[in-house]
Amino acid sequence: MAPPAPGPGPYNLTLDTAGFALLAVSLALFVLMLFVLRNYHPTRKRGLEGYLEAAGVSLGFLVFSLILVLSVAMHDPYGNKTSYALYATVVTGYWLAFAIPVVTVASSIQARSRGAIPWLVPSILVAGLMFGGVFGYYYLSPA
Repeated sequence: MAPPAPGPGPYNLTLDTAGFALLAVSLALFVLMLFVLRNYHPTRKRGLEGYLEAAGVSLGFLVFSLILVLSVAMHDPYGNKTSYALYATVVTGYWLAFAIPVVTVASSIQARSRGAIPWLVPSILVAGLMFGGVFGYYYLSPA
């Protein structure tokens, strides 16, 4: 049986937490690095390619995570168990701490092998399974 859709409930989904601040600051630092690279080395194509190769996966996960947490918390500041589990999966940082390195390594292997070792899609699936596992933990645990 699937959990109900996110909605109103008794769980406080505040953005005033260290986890959310760390998420926002991390994303801001990646954007700042890109800004500095583009402004101080505007003609360095290889530098930009290196940045995007190294930071692309992290940026994707951080943007996704920030959007997810903001949308859940802004939709219902006090959410149901599904909202809480989505929020906690990201804000606690456990999922990101495991998913980002797995997908980054797989992405690098695929890029360096010029696609001969197609690990990117499977690693994204593994990250999705990890998300489901952490979500399930928070959904099923008493809060």
